[in-house]
Amino acid sequence: MKLKIGLIGLGHLGKIHLKCIREIEEIHFQGIYDVDIEIAKELSAQYQIPAYKSYETLLDDIDAIVIVTPTTTHFELAKRAIEKGKHCFIEKPVTSTLEEANALIALQEKYGVKVQVGHVERFNPAFLAASPYIKNPKFIEAHRLSMFKPRGTDVSVVHDLMIHDLDLISFIAKSELKEIRASGVAIVSPTADICNARIEYKNGLVANVTASRISLKTMRKIRIFQEDAYMSLDFQSKESEIFTLNETYQENSFELETYKGNRYISQIAIDTNSVNAILEEIKSFSKSIVTNTETEVNLKDGTRALELVDIILKQIER
Repeated sequence: MKLKIGLIGLGHLGKIHLKCIREIEEIHFQGIYDVDIEIAKELSAQYQIPAYKSYETLLDDIDAIVIVTPTTTHFELAKRAIEKGKHCFIEKPVTSTLEEANALIALQEKYGVKVQVGHVERFNPAFLAASPYIKNPKFIEAHRLSMFKPRGTDVSVVHDLMIHDLDLISFIAKSELKEIRASGVAIVSPTADICNARIEYKNGLVANVTASRISLKTMRKIRIFQEDAYMSLDFQSKESEIFTLNETYQENSFELETYKGNRYISQIAIDTNSVNAILEEIKSFSKSIVTNTETEVNLKDGTRALELVDIILKQIER
């Protein structure tokens, strides 16, 4: 019997999730729900998917729920689902506060369900292609810039944009936090629209992270520096460039004089598969349920990213 999945939240991102869930043959798309009943009816007719009149009745008919609603609603919706023994996919940020995230962790442990957080860049082809080459980096620089859109200004740019890179950096660091220094400015909304943070970890990694939602252009890039390699990841174009420093000559490499003697720089040819990252993360979520394995972006990962957001926002307020 196929896994029965439901979707709550039919806004801009919810519609994208709807289209992706429909493509997964291994699951059964049981139904959708939104507080805007008319939108739910319209999409139900368009895609031939049942529209439920209440969240509770949808929960009763499914094995797992995909929550793509405003962040302020995540905790209550996930809580109700988990208490009914339903697996949850929760869009990022996982909740509005750390207290809520920690409460969900306790609920998950009590009811034994799977929870995945929608940090979609973990599934971006640029990151997947570069991941095998990332080994003990010393410095990471991230820029995530976006042109202004009214959608999403109910939260700060740290919650909205920077959190993507905070999750990636935390995942790469695999170390305890040492110190964070941050500053930000509110320009067009009540919360920070531009922010920069310098994050230091106890293993020596330093990350410089910038996010803006009032830029004249869009940019989603991370540059990673380590002892023997430099990587440039473009999440927008889904491309990666990797340069390695070798002691011996490699094909098409060029010589460079260093303090350790002559070394050879070569570029690794990387083929990135042009996959749909949202589709892949939903596939990953459903697979973890069927195979009873840990989700790739678990609830503690989502909470760890939210903890960094919390520290950065307190620094800005100070």
